[in-house]
Amino acid sequence: MQLFSFQYFISTLPKLLVYLPITLLILAISLVFSLLFGLFFAWCRMRKNRVVRAIISTYIEIIRGTPFVVLLFIIYFGLPKLFLNAFGMDINGWNKAFYIIATLAIFGSARMSEAMRSAYLAVPKGQLEAAYSCGLSAGQAFLHVTMPQALLIALPNLGNLILSNLLETAVGFSVGIVDFVGNARLVITRGYGVHTMEVYVAVALVYWVMSMLFAKLFDVVEAALKRHQGIAPDNKRAEGPRKAGKKVTGRV
Repeated sequence: MQLFSFQYFISTLPKLLVYLPITLLILAISLVFSLLFGLFFAWCRMRKNRVVRAIISTYIEIIRGTPFVVLLFIIYFGLPKLFLNAFGMDINGWNKAFYIIATLAIFGSARMSEAMRSAYLAVPKGQLEAAYSCGLSAGQAFLHVTMPQALLIALPNLGNLILSNLLETAVGFSVGIVDFVGNARLVITRGYGVHTMEVYVAVALVYWVMSMLFAKLFDVVEAALKRHQGIAPDNKRAEGPRKAGKKVTGRV
């Protein structure tokens, strides 16, 4: 029995990639809501109202402590019952992608809110006070001074969380979504499970390539933000001491 068919591996890639846009669309929509709700939760946790902070903190701790697949099943099986009992609406006929998007948004927003809150708190308060002294309003100071610095600080963590959301889309097949991984299972079924290894290696390869591309994109965005704020890239800062050391050595 052949251990691995490279020919089947190559031939199955085009079949799998047909459904990749569905996975990317699910990721994109969920990220929009994750970032919006993450910003809102971070803002709530920085308010002086103790009740609001306690509610949001409890919510975040519950979501962060729940496995993603368990949260997906709770939403998939519980949300239709909630809508039926509370509003008299039957949502069982809704597209199943709605449930994975909702789960990714809820799960991602809880984790992103912490990254955004810590990044905001890391910006020195003197920066904001200096903006006020220059005549900027609170909104202008946040938009032009605080937000760019906080975004640069939060970007590495946000990048990791976005990559995590990308990988979490792989469990959408468990509620019947025919996306990238769901299509892979259909390909395996049509082949009677003979080439299961080849199909899953192809899936892993595609996810790995997407993760590498996203990571490169985050590096480009981070470098652009540093240039905008007049910060030298890491490699330039690393070269600086070495060049200085050579000059000193020459003088000696």
